Amino acid sequence: MSGFFCSFGSDRTSREEVHRSALAGLQTLGGDEEQVWLQADAGLAVSRKSWQLSAEFSGPVLVHEEGELALAVDASFYAIDGLLRSLKAANEPPAGNTPSHLIAAAYRAWGHDLVQHLNGDYAFVIWDRTRRRVFAARDPMGSRPMFWTRVGSGVALSSSSRVLAELTGSVDRLNLESIGALCAGLTWSAGLDTPFLGVEVLAPGHRLSWEAGDLQTERFWWPRSAPDPQPIPHQEAAEELRHLLECAVADRLGPEPTTVWMSGGWDSTAVFAAGMNCLRKNGRPHRLVPVSIAYPEGDPGYEDPLIRMVADHWDSEIDWLPSEKIPLLDRLEARAAESDEPPAHLYELWNRALGKRTRACGARVALDGNGGDQLFAISDVVLADYLRRRRFGSFLGHAKARRAFGRRHLLTFSAMPLVPSWAFRAAERVSGRFLPWHYLERRPAPWIRSEFIRRQRLRERDLASLQSGGSSRAHDEGLTLLTMPVVGWNMAYMRGAMLREGVEVRSPLLDPRVVEFALSRPVTERTHEHETKILLRSAMKGLLPPAFLAPRPFRTGITVGYSKRRMAEMYPMLLRGLLKQRLRIVELGIVDRSRLEEAAERWEADNWVRVNLFNTMRVEFWLRGLESRRDASAVSAKATLVAASPA
Repeated sequence: MSGFFCSFGSDRTSREEVHRSALAGLQTLGGDEEQVWLQADAGLAVSRKSWQLSAEFSGPVLVHEEGELALAVDASFYAIDGLLRSLKAANEPPAGNTPSHLIAAAYRAWGHDLVQHLNGDYAFVIWDRTRRRVFAARDPMGSRPMFWTRVGSGVALSSSSRVLAELTGSVDRLNLESIGALCAGLTWSAGLDTPFLGVEVLAPGHRLSWEAGDLQTERFWWPRSAPDPQPIPHQEAAEELRHLLECAVADRLGPEPTTVWMSGGWDSTAVFAAGMNCLRKNGRPHRLVPVSIAYPEGDPGYEDPLIRMVADHWDSEIDWLPSEKIPLLDRLEARAAESDEPPAHLYELWNRALGKRTRACGARVALDGNGGDQLFAISDVVLADYLRRRRFGSFLGHAKARRAFGRRHLLTFSAMPLVPSWAFRAAERVSGRFLPWHYLERRPAPWIRSEFIRRQRLRERDLASLQSGGSSRAHDEGLTLLTMPVVGWNMAYMRGAMLREGVEVRSPLLDPRVVEFALSRPVTERTHEHETKILLRSAMKGLLPPAFLAPRPFRTGITVGYSKRRMAEMYPMLLRGLLKQRLRIVELGIVDRSRLEEAAERWEADNWVRVNLFNTMRVEFWLRGLESRRDASAVSAKATLVAASPA
């Protein structure tokens, strides 16, 4: 990743001080090497970490100028051989082998359709000075951030929303809908917009064009809405998935060594096993190192024997990270205050600890198992599909296998998805108590003012992020968990956090080839009665031990025990820091202070309250940081004015 700021078509475009000021706000994404490129009506600024300038990452390129094009590129590309063949066939061979050279050649070859030929993690901006046109795009998973705003008749784009807010004077114009949803814990829609009015998100899988004052954004990536009606047999599919995973891992290997953040689940271990098998078959000397978190025996996260089983199968040494040495909420107030937006992830420091271990191993690239749950598993909503299609035998078999979860669980996933939302809304009005309108709906924190929720339509906003209209309720759920705004928001935030540790994280399971193939397969390969991730496990036969791949009676690797212990250590101090001052979230009309104080008294007894207090704290601490920066800027401006005044 890297930081960029680009401005076009306004009176601020060619001002170097504007771009230098923007670079100062991009320190966390860059900070070591910087370049500003200016024309009369266009300016691009890029900042990178020095280690990213190696050939394995961006190459020695900041702003890239090539003929009529100037580019700001934040990208890592995979399956490059196929892209090079396509460029050669289009008579547009790249002038070099960096991501910037590849994008420049692809733009010349295919124009705005270049995104259909890319496999990678990317956010980029192209200035075509011959056509006076801006073109920008963000990858389908949203692994790199991209924001835009209008500046007069022009446009500015950046990897930082706050940089754009400061440029346009929008820092004090807060988007209460966005902030309130985060505060309430309604986070399916997080990443839909920014906390600043007038600063917009370029959503994952979208492209932007600007020409002669006309700005347009459009979606270019659509996941398939239904599985293949005539899929290849299961065993052939398992072999194909194994091949695709091996290719995806091989393409994402960094400079030797590369780490795999490996738990005892089936996702990250599939990444590790596919990578090891590929290296063995091809005779490559690359070292793949599993980095794993060790939880105390008896903890819900304890998977040490499973992890050792996989490592022993491949005769590998595990780099262990004791969970008791990993902080969770340390410096939450300071980190929130420093952040461009309210911190996206409760487990930021947990992930950064894995990043630190990766660097201690001498690696710059870490592979994770992100994507496995979205692509290869599904909830018990398949029960609703069985009912809808009158497959009563399948329904009874699945319900019997899941009966340990209780009647309420089975009703939630079998009947509720078939009832129209208007019926639940009507029942809620009659009963006067909260009733979910959708089986995936999250309940807003009770200290959020009910009139604020109604006025800002927060529940409607969150539910709008849920997919519908596919071939089944189960397929809709898979698409939802893959494409909802919070996915890109979390991913981009955590990728940025990893940069602070000097590490780039890559997700082989989210390779477009793997995603497309997984979505083409029947839902029954995701779950059937007591089994889950059936296709993924079949693909790993022979690469992972049979005992490891066997169905499990309960879920393993749950981090709730760890998070409870860390919260118990930190919450007394954090809550004192939260409540001893005036609350900006109260002044903005979002929170009822008395209800918040009441909830703070019972955080130890109620896990749901404990988690949602984090959502509220991160927003309040971020607002305080925003206010402090504004006050500091005002003091600095006043001091400058006084110093410049005649004696």
